[in-house]
Amino acid sequence: MEISKIRVFMKYELHRGATTRQAVVNINSVFGIQVATNATVVRWRKEFRSGDFDLCNEPRGQPKTQMDNDVLKATVEANSS
Repeated sequence: MEISKIRVFMKYELHRGATTRQAVVNINSVFGIQVATNATVVRWRKEFRSGDFDLCNEPRGQPKTQMDNDVLKATVEANSS
């Protein structure tokens, strides 16, 4: 299940006044598997309480390249094995 769908259920549980533990139990009982954890519900509760109801992930960007691609290409071409 996509995390964005689970966040909708967490938002619903917060609006209906469920505790973190109740929210975890309710969400997991619907799906029969552990899709929500205490840590996840606590983190999203903080987001929602701060007024951020955006359910999407924040862009994280791509990590910086550790090696110069030209150097790597020259090394491979020099020794293709």
